[in-house]
Amino acid sequence: NDAPALSRANVGIAVEGATDAARGAADIVLTEPGLSTIVHAIRGSRQIFQRMRNYAIYACAVTIRIVVCFAILAFAYNFDFPPFMVLIIALLNDGTIMTLSVDRVLPSNTPDSWDLAEIFAFAVAYGLYLTLSTIVLVIIIIETTFFQDKFGVTLNGSKTGPVDHNDDQLHAIVYLQVAIISQALIFVTRSHGFCFMERPSYALMGAFVVAQVVSSIIAAFGDWGFTDLKSVSGGWIGIVWVWNIIWFIPLDLIKFAMKATVIKYLRRRHELAVQAEVRESSGVPLTRTQSRAASIHESLYSNRVSFIQRAARKVGFGGRVHVK
Repeated sequence: NDAPALSRANVGIAVEGATDAARGAADIVLTEPGLSTIVHAIRGSRQIFQRMRNYAIYACAVTIRIVVCFAILAFAYNFDFPPFMVLIIALLNDGTIMTLSVDRVLPSNTPDSWDLAEIFAFAVAYGLYLTLSTIVLVIIIIETTFFQDKFGVTLNGSKTGPVDHNDDQLHAIVYLQVAIISQALIFVTRSHGFCFMERPSYALMGAFVVAQVVSSIIAAFGDWGFTDLKSVSGGWIGIVWVWNIIWFIPLDLIKFAMKATVIKYLRRRHELAVQAEVRESSGVPLTRTQSRAASIHESLYSNRVSFIQRAARKVGFGGRVHVK
């Protein structure tokens, strides 16, 4: 008897133990007793959405960061970064973000929907900021001797001489800086608040640590002539790590600033567009409707009241009383 109602419903749900006809007509079939499985399904779907959203923001931000950064360096300094090292960066990034599929995420309290403008806005902000971190580092190394004077490091044995724009050791420094902070961005995109307040999964943390160790080993021992890369000293590796930590800290502040300004404006504009579309399609504004249980209760109450009124009229109650 429930099959016709389930087929006509917007979302028909067949409970555990329902007949084959009801299961065939329903959109959702519960395999366990009770309705808690619906809550678990909604929670799971929102977690999946959050993982996909985190991946989309991170992937777009890293793409913008690499393309814009190396384009500016190529035009400004004729910087010829080895393509093979870009491939290594991409492989390490892909190996790390694959673990997002099992990452610990917090589901949203409201229904989710894709907003490409919001995703792209976050990606542009993160990408341009990381681009700035690399360009400033390259400018300091090429135009000044700050690191050589303060920390006693050298590039190809020279402390005071001019630095070649395509120095092999400079390639190693830029590779390490790009690899470290680009992969660290994933902890910012996956969190709603401060990145250290939401613990990532063990798989994500392990993949990140392995990728950083591999990147540091390549920078320390990667004397590969075919890649125009030459290993750097431990002092340069320490400088790059400290540099990335300093530039990583404000990323959470950028996220909060984006939410308070650009993202707030985009969400408000999206809400107004949805409301305008609803008014144009139906002409009736959205209002909160009464639940089915409340409407049935009101109907039963109305029937009882009308029955009592009819019975009272038959026995003479409810009429006017005249007193002489």
